[in-house]
Order: sequence, then C-alpha cells, then structure tokens
Amino acid sequence: MGGAREEQRVPVVRETTAGRVGGVQYRPSGFALWRGIPYGTVRPDGGRFAGPVRPEPWERVRPALRHGRMSWQLPPVHDRASGGPRDFGFAHTADPEHEDCLNLDVYTPDPGRAGLPVLVWFHPGMQVAGSGNMPGRRPEVLSRNHGVVVVTMNFRLGCWGHLFLDELGGPGGPVGRDTANLRLRDQVLALAWVKENIAAFGGDAANVTLFGESAGARNIGSVLGCPAAEGLFERAALYSGGCENVVPRDAATAFAREFLECAGLTDAPGRLLTIPNVHLRLAHERLLERHEIVHYRDVVDGTHLERPPIEAIAAGASGKTDLLVSHTADEAGLWDRLMPDGARVVARGARTGVPAARYGTDHAAFINAELFLRPARELLRTKSASGGGRCWYQVYDHVPSNHSFADAPRAVHGMDLASLLLDLSCPGSASEADVTVARHVQGALVEFARGRGPATGQVPWPVYDRTAELLVRIGPEPRVESAVWPPDDDHPAAGR
Repeated sequence: MGGAREEQRVPVVRETTAGRVGGVQYRPSGFALWRGIPYGTVRPDGGRFAGPVRPEPWERVRPALRHGRMSWQLPPVHDRASGGPRDFGFAHTADPEHEDCLNLDVYTPDPGRAGLPVLVWFHPGMQVAGSGNMPGRRPEVLSRNHGVVVVTMNFRLGCWGHLFLDELGGPGGPVGRDTANLRLRDQVLALAWVKENIAAFGGDAANVTLFGESAGARNIGSVLGCPAAEGLFERAALYSGGCENVVPRDAATAFAREFLECAGLTDAPGRLLTIPNVHLRLAHERLLERHEIVHYRDVVDGTHLERPPIEAIAAGASGKTDLLVSHTADEAGLWDRLMPDGARVVARGARTGVPAARYGTDHAAFINAELFLRPARELLRTKSASGGGRCWYQVYDHVPSNHSFADAPRAVHGMDLASLLLDLSCPGSASEADVTVARHVQGALVEFARGRGPATGQVPWPVYDRTAELLVRIGPEPRVESAVWPPDDDHPAAGR
C-alpha cells in the first residue's frame, strides 16, 4: 500500500443499497478502502448450486476492514513426477475459504471526489484458485498511483462455480434447476453492485472498465456475451485470454457426470447438494489423476449464455464496448517452469479441433498459437467487424529483472502483471527499465479507462483494423508493428 502505514487512519462510512459500510481513509493522501463488502450471497438452503441472490440488508454500520472469504481453492494440475496435485501457490493468503464468498473490495484515491473512472479486476487462477487478494496480484496500486477507483471481487470457482446439473437426475428428479454459469452470474451480480453503488465511493457508474488476466480475461470474454451484463460496463481489457472458455450443454453435462462418478455419487446425485466441501475437493483431485489437468468452463445454456460469446459479439452483443486485447510474447514459456512436462499437460488438456500433425510434440508452439494468438485474433476481428466500439491490440515483450523467472528469454504467461500491478510509488527492487515499462503498461490501461484510448509515451496507438492489423509491442521503447497470426483455417480457437 505504499506509504499508507505512515499516514493517519480515520474511519469513513458510505451508504450502499444493502446498508452502510465502514472503511478507512489515510490522511493526508485521501486514499480510502473498504474490504469484504457483500454484493450477494449463496443461500444456505440448497444454494450451493443455485444462482446468487442479493444480500440481506443490515441496519448498523458494517465493518469493511478485512478481506472477505474466498472461494474454496483447488489445485489445477496433477504432477505425475511427484504423484500428487500442484497448486502453484495462487492464493497463499490467510483469508478463509467458503462456498459463500460473494464479496468485494473498493479502493479510491479520495471518496470525497466524484466521477472517477472505475476499474473492476477479474483475478487469474485457472478457474480453480485465486481471489481479489492474491499475493503479487493486487490492483489497488492503480488507485493510489493513477487516481482511479478499483474494485476487486471474490466469486465461486471450480466445481462450486461451474458444474452444470440441470440434465442430471435421480429418483427425486433433477439434481438442480438453473445451475448453469454460477461463477459468471456471481460476477454479473458484482457488476450490478458497482453500477448501483460506486458513485458513493467517488466512482463514475457510467465509466466502468473490466480488466483481467488469464482466467480473469476469459471470464470477461464470457461476460461480453452475457445478456444480463449489457449496460454494466463501457470497456474491457483482456490480458492473455479471449472468449473461448465455453462448451455446449451436452459437453457440460458429460463433465458433470464424470465429476459425479469421481465423487462416488453416480447412484445418488442429489447428495452433491449436501456433502462436505472436502468431498467435492476429493472428487476434483480424482479427476486430476485421470486427466492431469481439469478445465472448468462456462456452458452455452440458452439463457445466461444464449450462444457462444464470440457469436454473440458478432451479432452485436456488448454494443459500443471498447476492447484492449493483450498477451505476452511467449505465453507457453511458463508451464515447463512451473512443473516438469507442464507444457505437454496444458496442450493435452486443451479442447481443440487442430489436426494432431500440425504441431506434433511442439507443445509450446501449440499453446502460443491455439490458446492465445488465435483467440486474440478471433476476438479482435469479430469485435471490429461488429460495428460497435473500438479495439486495440498489445503484445507485452519485457522480462522484468525482479521477476522469479527473470532468466526467461521472452515474457511468459503472467509476467505482464509484474508491470501492470507494480506500485510505482514504491517500486522496490524493480530496475529503471522495469519502472519505465510499468509506466507504459499502466498508462495505456488508465488512459483506456478514461475513454481516451490507450497511450504510451510518444507512441500513438493505432485502432485495430482488419485491413492493417497493427499492434503495439510493449517494452522499454514501445513500437507499432504488424500482427503475425497462426495460419487461417476453419477450426475454432482452442478452449481452456
């Protein structure tokens, strides 16, 4: 939090649609924060696999000084070398885990101001882990350093946020009704809270930008195609993710059946609603043993996602929403560093129609082309052709000197967060080049959020156009160049 500890702390109370919340303000800077504000709740009576509802109103001032509960955390992969699951340390925090985790944090440079741009953060974590309070991934620094309001949120992950049970039944009938896309619906409810309440915290409810990385970016990709999210935001910045994290109803049902089998509940599916959460965690780990990696995806259910998001965008969904699409220079370079044979595991687990002979055993080439470049191209081309909103395309190509993988030859997946979320008021061990790149990356996002389009020093950012397809390559000296894509063909972007 930079120099907040040296400042005077004073209480600050704001009114929300559910009641008053008490945060803290630092003086003389004016920076203020509220943590753990409920934007929704999971009903205790059968709400585990049901849509979120608004929280019950409260009368007294509700303390909002501590981070709220985060979703139950799950390991994303099984490591055959060690014979067990790997969690990669996504959310090593002291925050408690709970299936009722629908809360958010608000950070503002000055709650006495009005009309500030609002940035809503969608955290990474492969859809199974993470929170708005992840170590090293705390976007509140953007509020302190750039005069914007930042909102982070927690929502249901893994099986709690993604199991589609509508077509599973037992002697008592269906396991659940309207169980589709719970994580997505949690996020949409959080965005509705922002729309209704953010003005009380100094934000402009008509100037909201979504931004997220990896799984968070893919979440935004689904939000772009969700009818219930229309009108809740004006811009979206997707870092290393697109609209491809979806499956049809039959595939989602097949996945739920296999999960049920791993839980030992094939003959008693209704027990999913009441078994302890550790039992659900065990079922997930059994799935991991089978497949090495488990991808939880949104389902095109016909209601919350009427069609695949990319098709919805082509048909005009998200209307005039502006997009900033970004990825790193070598997304695939991360996985073998995290785990032996990690790139093979990720490539093997991807749903794709790519001919096997195209990449052979070059798993890194597959990951870069099919899991990142092709989805980015598909989103940029579709959105620019839809006739609404502007698009910009960025490639992050810097290896920060203080990163744990500083010996990497190119920027790997997630490395851009070291720049995007660097506290410029207290850069620590970051080099001069690292700080320069962080200013470029953060400046581009903040100018984008202000509605003026991205800006990086003296480099003009070209609006993405299908005829030219120009990008800005981000490094100590940003430059404009032409995009280089995978070969054109008729297979869709790979899903993750």
